[in-house]
Amino acid sequence: MDPEKKSIEISVLNEDAKAKLRETFDELERKLKIDSLSITLFYVVMELVGNAVKANLKRVFFRKRAYSLEDPEQYRLHLDEFKQYYNSVPEAEYSEALRDLGLSVAIDIDLDHQRLLIFVENNATLLPEEEKRIRSKLANTREMKDILEFSVQFADETEGKGLGLAMIVLLIKDLGFDSSFFRVYKKADRTVARLEFPLSADYTPLRLRNQTTLS
Repeated sequence: MDPEKKSIEISVLNEDAKAKLRETFDELERKLKIDSLSITLFYVVMELVGNAVKANLKRVFFRKRAYSLEDPEQYRLHLDEFKQYYNSVPEAEYSEALRDLGLSVAIDIDLDHQRLLIFVENNATLLPEEEKRIRSKLANTREMKDILEFSVQFADETEGKGLGLAMIVLLIKDLGFDSSFFRVYKKADRTVARLEFPLSADYTPLRLRNQTTLS
């Protein structure tokens, strides 16, 4: 299999962006011949991109109102206010604001005969409160066996509590891959979510070469 690299940049998750992602993952499924790969990657990357776009918009919201993102008390105080804004603001308004601040999300796909790597990279760094939530959610979810256990445990949970991250872990497991290869980490002033799918028995996981990622 010839090595292949592809990059897609997204500022807002509109229908054009979704169609481009779906086409890309359909092509990967045909090439790798892994059943359900396309729909799983589409859901997983959509969730990661959606989280990144929301994080970027949060920075726009706090900056416009002169709220401090670095102050944990102010962050928690204004988070519900941001959620109301996020659910009501027109796409045209926030896409312009994101462009003005130069905030966007890059999806990089790197495929060779040994592995498939997908990076969802946001050009804004993780905030302490965001990092704390991600650590907690990933640690709890890695103990679950399958989606059935997840659905029982979180049946009464409401949307917006990081459950998308839990579903990502379980969907990776459902494809037959090791979910511990999914990582979210800070890289300089950026936030990176990395999906790693070994395709060869002699592949050495990146986590054994780099120990700086979140667990």
